[in-house]
Amino acid sequence: MAFKRNNAIPKEIFFDGKMNIIWKDGVHTVYDYWELRTSCPCASCVDEFTGEKILDDSTVEKNVHPVESAYIGNYALEILWSDGHDTGIYTFRKLRTGYPHETLTVN
Repeated sequence: MAFKRNNAIPKEIFFDGKMNIIWKDGVHTVYDYWELRTSCPCASCVDEFTGEKILDDSTVEKNVHPVESAYIGNYALEILWSDGHDTGIYTFRKLRTGYPHETLTVN
């Protein structure tokens, strides 16, 4: 199935030990904090030229969690993590399709 742009519009984002996104089409995805933090796409975590991951996952504490978050326009989420990291921009499109997540059954 082809990706539809309007599938990547969040209706609600909340944090309850994991990051939850309920998308406008009703799909509910759940993200583990540590997995999301170690998937950060910023230039400190991924080489800008090669796309190779440079973050050593073992340097990120297993109990890392969001301290704050903010929308970046209508296309992404910025997260300030408990380890002080704050330069990653998580696009809604990649959150919907690319980052490790669990999709919950929609009733």
